[in-house]
Amino acid sequence: MGAKVLMIEHDPDDRKLTEETFRAEGMIGDIQFIYGVELSAYLEDPANRPPMILLSMNAQPYNGMDLIRKIRDTEGYQRVPVIVLSESASPDDVASSYSAGATSFILKPASYSDALFKMRSFINYWFRTVELPA
Repeated sequence: MGAKVLMIEHDPDDRKLTEETFRAEGMIGDIQFIYGVELSAYLEDPANRPPMILLSMNAQPYNGMDLIRKIRDTEGYQRVPVIVLSESASPDDVASSYSAGATSFILKPASYSDALFKMRSFINYWFRTVELPA
């Protein structure tokens, strides 16, 4: 199996911060980055299926809700956790994300220190606390 986390993110700074945090936590080989435009091709190959997906809601040129639905509509991806990262905490965006099939919703941090805290919390929860299906 490949990476434990597939991250769909277009922002190079967010990618770098996530990669640095995973590296600091000893998990650098556990994350793979793609752009939203690469998702369809990625989903077509069952060998690619990651145990978890981190999805930026601003995965240009696509709307994050459309990407969540695309993931959920792909055979074998109904139970894969999809964690949304968004710059918006609007109640409508949160509700829409869950309605589309998101497993969890995380507000993107505004500062570097908050970003480190949230990414470490994410890693601790999803990889050191909960049990994921095989």
